[in-house]
Amino acid sequence: MRRALALLPALALLAACDGDGGSGSDRITPEEVAGVYNLCTLRFQPTNAALPRADLLISVVDTTPPAGRPEATLALAENGTYDLVYTAQSTAFLEQIRGSIDYREDEIVLNIPSNDEKAAALLFPSRTLLLAWNASAKRLTGDAAGFPFAVARGHYAAAAGISEEGLQNTINGQLSVGLAQGACP
Repeated sequence: MRRALALLPALALLAACDGDGGSGSDRITPEEVAGVYNLCTLRFQPTNAALPRADLLISVVDTTPPAGRPEATLALAENGTYDLVYTAQSTAFLEQIRGSIDYREDEIVLNIPSNDEKAAALLFPSRTLLLAWNASAKRLTGDAAGFPFAVARGHYAAAAGISEEGLQNTINGQLSVGLAQGACP
């Protein structure tokens, strides 16, 4: 009898679960976050404090593109896909990264296409970009993977505006990202 009574709290907790593995109503829906976001912040901070931070909105992305070229934006579609478009600072060419989105309770995850040179030039992590959702401000922010990750020496050096000489093959660091619907804060 005591064993049966001891199991009652555990059974009550199990009954309270919705059984969908965490994909209940608390999960962000594609409709909530769908829209076009301006790229407001994109910085890579190396773990090694002796190396300079790379502000990709100065070195890689043209924030004042020539007439006819779009500003840097991230479009999130209701079908679970995204489209990041920007004008490259060095070439004035239009660049585009497309992929799928995973939805969590208060975050979205952009799945980065593997071996995408455009994503590598933006110092994106090799698999996913984690962004926190602020519904009231209509903003997405994040530190990418949530932990330091490695980027190729050449991509980091180009983004930071420094020589590759003396750098290791990969540079560890974190990417800060800020996106907003409407004007950047």
